[in-house]
Amino acid sequence: MKRPSRLEVPLVLAVWLVFGAALATVTTRVADWFVMTDELLYERLAISVYRLGSLVPHVHRQVVPNLNQLYPLLLAVPFRNDSVRQSLHDAHVLNAILMTSASVPAYVLARRVTTSWWAPWIVATLTVTLPWIALASFLLTEVVAYPVFLWAIVICQQTLVRPSARYDLLALGGLALAIVARTQFVVFAAALLLAIVGLALTTSDRSARLVGLRAAARAHVVLLVGYAVAAAVALVLLLAGHSPLGSYSQTATGNVLPSNIIQFAAAHLAVIALASGILPLLVGGAWLASNLLRAASVERHAFAWLATTMVVMLTFEVASFNARFGGGIVRERYLFYLVPLFLVALFAAFTDVRLPRWSLAVPIVVLCGGFLAAPIPTYEKYNVDTPAAILNNWLIETSNTVGAARVFLIIAIVVAALVYIEGAVLLGPKRITIALTALLLVALPAETAYAFKRLFAVNGTSGLPLTLDQSVVFGWVDRVITPNSETMMIPYPLLRTDYWADVAYWWDLEFWNRSVTREGGTPRVFEGTPRGTFPKIALSFDRTTGRANVDFDSYVTQAVGDARFHIAGKLFSVQRDAAIVFPERPWRADWITTGLYPDGWTFPGRTARIRVFARPGRTTPELRTLSVSLSGADPVKTRPVHFTSNTGTATADVGPATVVQQLTVCVPPGRPAEILLAATGSSQISGSEATPLTAVTPRKAGVLVRSIQLADAAGPTCRPA
Repeated sequence: MKRPSRLEVPLVLAVWLVFGAALATVTTRVADWFVMTDELLYERLAISVYRLGSLVPHVHRQVVPNLNQLYPLLLAVPFRNDSVRQSLHDAHVLNAILMTSASVPAYVLARRVTTSWWAPWIVATLTVTLPWIALASFLLTEVVAYPVFLWAIVICQQTLVRPSARYDLLALGGLALAIVARTQFVVFAAALLLAIVGLALTTSDRSARLVGLRAAARAHVVLLVGYAVAAAVALVLLLAGHSPLGSYSQTATGNVLPSNIIQFAAAHLAVIALASGILPLLVGGAWLASNLLRAASVERHAFAWLATTMVVMLTFEVASFNARFGGGIVRERYLFYLVPLFLVALFAAFTDVRLPRWSLAVPIVVLCGGFLAAPIPTYEKYNVDTPAAILNNWLIETSNTVGAARVFLIIAIVVAALVYIEGAVLLGPKRITIALTALLLVALPAETAYAFKRLFAVNGTSGLPLTLDQSVVFGWVDRVITPNSETMMIPYPLLRTDYWADVAYWWDLEFWNRSVTREGGTPRVFEGTPRGTFPKIALSFDRTTGRANVDFDSYVTQAVGDARFHIAGKLFSVQRDAAIVFPERPWRADWITTGLYPDGWTFPGRTARIRVFARPGRTTPELRTLSVSLSGADPVKTRPVHFTSNTGTATADVGPATVVQQLTVCVPPGRPAEILLAATGSSQISGSEATPLTAVTPRKAGVLVRSIQLADAAGPTCRPA
């Protein structure tokens, strides 16, 4: 490859920055989260990097097994700001700059492979105008993984063409960087090794192949040593009980090659072919197949092997994951990295003296088989896991049925192949190249614009417009205690009728408040985030003193209506049915309950108990007053509820309207006292919002304890009855 001219490098960088600035004008319109809990995770990791000054991933002040740490490290720069709203805006600017930087390695790769002055500019442009570029609107690792993947390809291409210790070391560094960008790129190592073997074996005679293998091993001894060291480290981690894949360890379990893997892999390639204009995978794929055995240059031969092995390894990896954990949906969000490789191959075909002809049979068979197997789901809004699905609504509306849509796509593949071949013969390679290039330069940016239109046309996953700033509503905790303070949130259902709406409330609370640094509560109850990456603190209390099992220099943010327990302390603020309390030290509960469902309903025929703990340092009994708010299950009926304490009894008729019952209890020093609550009868109600499973399982219950308020001031000295 010729050395770049004096103006070439600044021009490439200028093109990147122009694309980045243009994309930032769109991504900065996004003012809310869209992908939970992914965006929350990377926000928390970024804030932890800045707050703790550690490269080790932390969430909720605990180390988590996350290998995708490159993006949080970069994201820590915008999230150094105290305002989450401003940080999110700056992050979307950073996303645009990072993701469009993929144009630079795409240009370099195309320049090496095509040896053309104009093709690299087209490849660079198309690389950052694909519909998947809309992922820059979210806090996702794809933002940085996209350019890093392409840079790793560039480096590995160089070590294949000019093997040396220096380039092997660079390749090892590139592979490591790719893996910390996205763990799925661990297959990169296998793809590079297979490419080395493939290059060594594609020689003219058998003896030369043997010599080629030995020579390749000697030429890449540094790379092989690096592989051996990495394998040894992985083995040590496994023996120590840790997975080298971190939080993705589950993906390596079970049957990684299900019976339908070949058809499903073809379906993945077909979907990215559709969203990238068909030609790159059709003609580019044919060029790759025809250049595996012989090519016009070492650069082209090496690229054909590297791209092919990468396509095979990554496609099967993603197909395996989606078949086992993705519900059988083609989630090409994990595979779109391959499109620039096909773009380079496409323009290598356009600039090659040989036209791919019979080799077109390979992508035609793969893509036609893929469209026969691919599901064609439709979605109301932009689907982050499968951005290509933005075309499905039009396909189904135009074709009327899924089967007709598949036939249409198969015909489109065959027609595209015929147009390319006949056009090259009748018009000449140069004219058909100009025509097809112009078509891609119009079609792909138009599709990307449509992707953004779909993104903003429908409310986000929070149920609100994606452009609507929610920090004004949910960032109240930071405004009360300042962003640099800390609070533990204790999730609990507030709406009681919609599990995911309740979960989203606490997602929002954590996302919009830097001060939320921990999560506590009852294990596996009201947990809207996965335990592996969002560690929880299981709270428990001494049954005699109420003393908590933990003690932090931190506030507590707890639902006002939490009927399980209440952390004793000074009340700071109540907003949106949640209260901020500065706990007494050491932490303790001033009351806890037993005999209730996790969301506060009474069990049929079971007596519930409210245990009130003595205040520390008291030497005489004191009278404590509680206000218990209750409502019934039936829309019309009332239900008697009986209360018993050591100061007397009371009865309340509880119906659909909220009833507040004042109760007293005499609490002796050093010991708790209890109030018994028994509801007569029960009714069928909706499921408990403790978990997604229980939320959809109807149950029997008596009355709902909506809240329990313990008066701060104690009454006079008392004597228990």
